[in-house]
Amino acid sequence: MTWYDSNFKDRYPVAINVIGGSESAGTEDVQILVPKDFDRFWSSIRPDGFDIVIADPDGNVEVFQRSVFNFANRSLILQADNVSFQNRNSVALLYIYFNNPDQSSDLAGSFTASSPKIGTIALNRPSSLSVGNLEQGQGNDSPAASFQKTEDEEVYIWFRVGSLLSRRISQYNDHLDYEQISYIKVQSLDAAGSNDANRYIEGETRFLPSWVGVKVKAGSAGVDYTIAVEVVTTSSGLTQTLSARALLRIRNLLP
Repeated sequence: MTWYDSNFKDRYPVAINVIGGSESAGTEDVQILVPKDFDRFWSSIRPDGFDIVIADPDGNVEVFQRSVFNFANRSLILQADNVSFQNRNSVALLYIYFNNPDQSSDLAGSFTASSPKIGTIALNRPSSLSVGNLEQGQGNDSPAASFQKTEDEEVYIWFRVGSLLSRRISQYNDHLDYEQISYIKVQSLDAAGSNDANRYIEGETRFLPSWVGVKVKAGSAGVDYTIAVEVVTTSSGLTQTLSARALLRIRNLLP
């Protein structure tokens, strides 16, 4: 875990949809719309927006700009230039840092974004379809929890991945936090271990602090599936691949 700057009191995770690219590292431009109802953000930033920064999970500041900003109207679109991603067919994580009243200089740059990948900020809490006690090594035969839905329902299953992540031994920039998520991959596996992307919407994967939300859909009535989340982390140059799993039963209700 690397906190960008201890003078920035808050940060929030952003899910970056880079689904559809290659299973390899590369760079992409990014665009993030900050919601008007993100009260914690709007009530703590400077009116000039100088204390808003985009950084990667290791605390490295990206080249970014405020392409749209109106403090009074709570309107903000952020863009980042040539962001490095480990896997360009995944949902990656970036952070927005904010809340530094003493930031009197503007850290934003200026560039022309090209086909930016979209970043989304989720503000909801995990639903009752949540897995709170994860242990590494849980396979298809021992998922952390089981849930049920009908064929037609599209629902989120939330995984508390913070329980899988290791903490720093010592503080950095006055913060003692977890190793950082780099990106997420999702699968829906049948009894034979076959994945079918038609049973989930990977591009709508969302991050909350310590949580990952996976949107599942479809499936065949009477069949059970394993929802598998692959969590790739990075910390001080070290990379890990962790897994979280839940059982999803498809059961249609009687009319």
